[in-house]
Amino acid sequence: MAEEVLKKLPDDIVKRIEEYDRNLDKWSYYDLLYIPRNSDKAMIKKGYYRIVQLMHPDRYGLDLEEEYKLKLEKIFNEINIAYNALINEKEKAKYDQSLYYAKDHDQPLKPSNDAIVAKAQYTRGINALKKDDVIPAIEFFRSAVDLDPDKPEYYAKLAFAIAKHKNPRNRREAVEHCKKAISMQHENPNYHALMGYIYQQLGQPDQAKMHYKRALSWDPQHQRSKKELQKITTDEIEERKRKSIKHKILKFLKPPPKSKSQFDKSKRPPPKR
Repeated sequence: MAEEVLKKLPDDIVKRIEEYDRNLDKWSYYDLLYIPRNSDKAMIKKGYYRIVQLMHPDRYGLDLEEEYKLKLEKIFNEINIAYNALINEKEKAKYDQSLYYAKDHDQPLKPSNDAIVAKAQYTRGINALKKDDVIPAIEFFRSAVDLDPDKPEYYAKLAFAIAKHKNPRNRREAVEHCKKAISMQHENPNYHALMGYIYQQLGQPDQAKMHYKRALSWDPQHQRSKKELQKITTDEIEERKRKSIKHKILKFLKPPPKSKSQFDKSKRPPPKR
């Protein structure tokens, strides 16, 4: 029976089936579709339809030997999983991150647990911040949030990184991510203090003071909040002093108003001769 089946299958298909069968647990989704890793949607679709034409179980008839039939069904199932993951932009981004993790940790190129990959991305973000590489840090933390959205510390670190962005317009986004962290762990004073820091970066000291006070309501000994509140208060006192001194200087330099008698005298017509 086996010999009869092998006669029905072209040699190149037999070799392809055996190659797939040996490598299903090793190959990446890109390998399964025989496409490069920088493939766009058009290339992904093209690769998928090309390989499906070769590896679809129904292509070779119902009387196919059971061994090869099972192999083809398994291969076809893996090909479909690969295609559905890569054709979806969000899923593709997650999978690509898992490939980076696998490469860094010398693991097979199968999808890793999202939480594990998210932790790896989070660690990359921390290391980037230590080097003051803000933009890469933001992207790593954003990836961690996408992969594991149940970790408030990921949102908090993303907010912190965005607040350090050189462009003031970009900093505003940090507020929403910090709010998310607070909503998930409201009693954490560090997150309220972080919101205070964000508002400082946005040039809103009154909002910053309010959030530092909230942090202290949860932890009266929260040193960072105490320190920043004192700094804001000192800055406000200094600003009032500067305004007061400036007002006095301007008042001193301003010429005195003319008296009524001087005004009347200047308006009198010259005496007749």
